[in-house]
Amino acid sequence: MSEKKPFAWETGIAWKNKDRIVVRGYDVNELTGNISFAEHFHLVLRGELPTPEVGRMTEAIMVNMAEHAMSPSSATVRFATSGGAELNAAVAAGVAGIGRLHGTADRPADLFRAVAERADRDGLSDTEAAAKVVAEMRERRERMPGFHHAQHIRDPRTERLLGLADELGITGRYVTIARAMEDATEDVFGRRVWINGPGSMGCVGLDMGYEPLQLKAMFIVCRSLSLCAHSIEEVTREKGWRASANSDMVQPLSLEMQGPDHYDGPADRKLP
Repeated sequence: MSEKKPFAWETGIAWKNKDRIVVRGYDVNELTGNISFAEHFHLVLRGELPTPEVGRMTEAIMVNMAEHAMSPSSATVRFATSGGAELNAAVAAGVAGIGRLHGTADRPADLFRAVAERADRDGLSDTEAAAKVVAEMRERRERMPGFHHAQHIRDPRTERLLGLADELGITGRYVTIARAMEDATEDVFGRRVWINGPGSMGCVGLDMGYEPLQLKAMFIVCRSLSLCAHSIEEVTREKGWRASANSDMVQPLSLEMQGPDHYDGPADRKLP
């Protein structure tokens, strides 16, 4: 019987010893001061340095998506902080609040890929496949990830990201599919349903070569900056619990918000 080799974490990402730290084959000190964080993000996730255009577009997306004022993730961070959670725990709570309906770029990316696969399988143009998929999703009353934004309707981030993708020569098949789907909504819905920020991130990201999960990682990384800021502001500006009766506004945890006037469950009852 051959001897088993000692356990080790096998990875193609990085290695270190007491003298060196090497990331994807590059000494970290050579990278330091010579590449941007967005370029480093691409290197760590995808294994190679990006082209200048992809590096600039990656940085643009991360700036564009880093902060979005009060959203499910930032509100979650503030609640966790108000309960005394440490910064890392509060940010982790906020990251956990990034889900199917908030901060996702992987789901629209998956949708755009599905349209491309439909076109290839059925011998359709991308425009025809886009229209068919939109109509079928409407018929099933299925939400279209990457389209519409409850707060903006027409997301102000989208035009800038898609315009920059055009300018940098990044626009390819997936941005074209996303735009064709948006065009198709006019006939299917009787109104235009606009591509939102995560939708634009999804199609541009695919055209840059990112995988859907890598785009989700990109959102988590850049939005964590915002989550840190919200936690630090909460702990330095506000009292714990966000429920003080001395506050000049009704706070979310105030008993005023939790009394019988805001309860619509069963009336008072006794055990038989």
